[in-house]
Amino acid sequence: MAGLEAAWTDVPKAKLAKKAAAKAVADGAEVVLACGGDGTVRAASEALVGTDAALAVLPAGTANLFAGGYDLPSAAADVVGLIVAGTVRTIDSGICNDKTFNVMAGAGFDARMIDDADDSKERLGMLAYLRAGLHHARGGDRFDAQVTVDGEPFFAGPAACVLVANIGTLKAGVAAFPAASPTDGRLDVGVVTAAGLRQWAAVLAKTVRRKGDESPHTSIRQGAEIEVRLDGKHRYELDGGCKGTTKKLSFSVRPGALRLCAPAS
Repeated sequence: MAGLEAAWTDVPKAKLAKKAAAKAVADGAEVVLACGGDGTVRAASEALVGTDAALAVLPAGTANLFAGGYDLPSAAADVVGLIVAGTVRTIDSGICNDKTFNVMAGAGFDARMIDDADDSKERLGMLAYLRAGLHHARGGDRFDAQVTVDGEPFFAGPAACVLVANIGTLKAGVAAFPAASPTDGRLDVGVVTAAGLRQWAAVLAKTVRRKGDESPHTSIRQGAEIEVRLDGKHRYELDGGCKGTTKKLSFSVRPGALRLCAPAS
């Protein structure tokens, strides 16, 4: 491959990418190329944080928010070109309940939508997420949440969604967290209190206009340590993958912990 010495490992499930990446690093790999979606990238990166090995990504999933957030190329030849050129950025990596995440993590609406779309996303693509999202927006499900940021109370009350971001961009360039930066040593936390389709539509309209923090149904803040307590066990997600249920989410950030093959901008 372009004069590079390479070894390939087939990973049947995204969660197994961590073990494969760890073995590659132990074998002396300077770059680990993850081919897959956000779940595969997240798992592989978990083995690379804090090491000298760099992560390269060939996006092949449904959403590919990580690749989109860094304007990573989708053509294999261009990805190899980045690796050969040695174009590497150093970025922050987030931690949620001792697990790595690089894009977003949270509980509530997004986790329910992702979990419900899992069975049909390979067949329907992004339509699976849209269908699940409309279902839960109509339902108006909420739960009681308490959120502290850097030890100070931030939110307490009924919430539809608590989301923490390292990268603030969703599909089609929509900025859920316009001020989010993966190089500032901070995370962005947002709480959405919308109940029903009309209020969710209002939140989306503000978000598309990059004015999400102006919505009466959203609250946004930045911090390095974020604690979320829920009124019971609720589904939570990391980088677009549902990880089960929990009553508590503990977030922190590792500044400059991950080396990424990415364009310099």
